[in-house]
Amino acid sequence: MAMDPMTMYQIGSTALGFLEARKQARADEARYQQNRINAAVARDLKIQTLNRRMIQEGEAAAAQKQDLAIAALKKEGTAIVGAGEAGFKGGSSIDNTISQFETARLRGVTVLNQQTENLRNQIELEKLGASAEAMSRIDSMPRGKQPSFLAYAAQAGAQYYAGAKAQELADPANIAKRITDINTEVTKLAATQAFGKPLPPVNAGSYIVGFGQNLTLR
Repeated sequence: MAMDPMTMYQIGSTALGFLEARKQARADEARYQQNRINAAVARDLKIQTLNRRMIQEGEAAAAQKQDLAIAALKKEGTAIVGAGEAGFKGGSSIDNTISQFETARLRGVTVLNQQTENLRNQIELEKLGASAEAMSRIDSMPRGKQPSFLAYAAQAGAQYYAGAKAQELADPANIAKRITDINTEVTKLAATQAFGKPLPPVNAGSYIVGFGQNLTLR
């Protein structure tokens, strides 16, 4: 039995719909992957910049510590030379002066260490923020979702079945059979109403011309 044009069109549209959905899913997945790569690259660049900043700040802190040590040594040397020129050979006053220079140096080193630690913590938080920003950027774009072949196949099968049934119902031979079946049921119903029970089957070709108290068959 040949398929009617409308059913062919519907099934063809379903097949094209599946192909278009698959094409769209692939395009969406490609965009998602490219966005994911871009987000990861941007995150890595930010983290590299933060690491470079941390190294630079660490080098600057080390240089400042060295400057503090050199300054303390210079002051100690100056104090010792001055005490010698003044005729002091040593004593608690010179020791106290030198101790003050060392205390000042250590205080400066402590401040630098604390500043460096605070900066390190800040940079680590910024790294976490960069990672979170990258994940948010990745999640903002949906992934491509492949269409279900079984769903489209089931839809096409339903369309084919509906078309076949419609074509079957439109077949003249089937129409005649349905009319015959209807007449048979009407005959049974009329006989039941007239005699209280169905009539026995009639020969093929017989049909009802009227019914009531006096039922006539031909």
